[in-house]
Amino acid sequence: MKRFFHCCFLIVMTHFSHSLNAQHVFFGERTLNNPAMSIHFDKDGYPYPNRFIADSSLQHSLGSLFTWYQYHGEEFISICTDYNYFPETINKETIDQLSDSIIGGWMTRINTESKNFFAVAYYVHGFRKSFKPAENVSTSVEEFQLLKENLSTYRNPKVYEVEVYWDGTYDCCFSTNHKKNKQLFELFLEAQENAKKVALGLREVLNLTKKQQLQVVGHSLGAQVITYSLFNPKGSLNTIPTPNQANHQLSICLIAPAIHARVFHDYYNRSTPVKADNTDNYRLMIVYNEDDFVLKKKDPKMGVFGPGANSYGKTGLGCNHRNQAKKLKAYFEKNFPKSSISLLDKTSLGKCHSLRCYTQNKELETVSNFLWMWLSVVGADF
Repeated sequence: MKRFFHCCFLIVMTHFSHSLNAQHVFFGERTLNNPAMSIHFDKDGYPYPNRFIADSSLQHSLGSLFTWYQYHGEEFISICTDYNYFPETINKETIDQLSDSIIGGWMTRINTESKNFFAVAYYVHGFRKSFKPAENVSTSVEEFQLLKENLSTYRNPKVYEVEVYWDGTYDCCFSTNHKKNKQLFELFLEAQENAKKVALGLREVLNLTKKQQLQVVGHSLGAQVITYSLFNPKGSLNTIPTPNQANHQLSICLIAPAIHARVFHDYYNRSTPVKADNTDNYRLMIVYNEDDFVLKKKDPKMGVFGPGANSYGKTGLGCNHRNQAKKLKAYFEKNFPKSSISLLDKTSLGKCHSLRCYTQNKELETVSNFLWMWLSVVGADF
């Protein structure tokens, strides 16, 4: 796996005091025989093996599988054996090789089980999503279930669905407490950096998906995971090629994206650049809500107090801050005339940011129809 080296032990220890402030999300205690297809990444984009790993030990490793492997040499060798890999040392090369094997195992299942489906869909959650149930908390697991249930109600074909979990950090909760909100805003900055690294892992998965028709749906900061996996924005880690122009057609839906529209100025910065006289193999939909208090970074009651959409990470696209979404559409029409972009205004949902709000009633019907438009264009028999 050609990934940038982010997990050096000395760096981890140097930033130990800073990392203690981060509330990492762990997936080591998940149910391993879950019939739903799901993949899990740590904060650095390393894939979780099919092995129980106690959250407490991951906490001691600051949420880093790389560090955990170094601390638990016998377990590392045992996990490698599960994947028919037999290294003699523990270093970046052998850990990367194990990661390749883990992703290879995912892809064997995805490519085998999706053969009788028209498309493969990847769903990516956003910032501050807990994996484990807790009182008054909407988990990533619950929101994925609501998303899938909603999409299944429309008259479109069934799709092979993959839930993508990642360490988007977690702490509770936005309120009128200025100090607490500031801590959450700072946590968002750390989650943004995680998203860039996780994007490389997702990019590798997309490249290895054999099905030509792909659907990628992301909520909130999941939009950054997706955008950084599909093209190379300024400052991104581009050590892995983007999805091949010839092999895939992607329908991309970003719901309440916690990003800035400017990231799409690099939309054609891909490993297989789009030719001016060709049709783009990406189709894009932006679902925005102008009253979303989380993206506006304003208090949830009056919507007046708070740093705003351009502080502590730029999140204006998903709330159409200063007409970002509409200006992006105009930018596409001028600079990317062969590329499709659609806008969907969901301001009617009010201040709510949670994906749960978008899965009520028929809120996603337009999204569902958009995701299947590729197949209607190529004349697939539903």
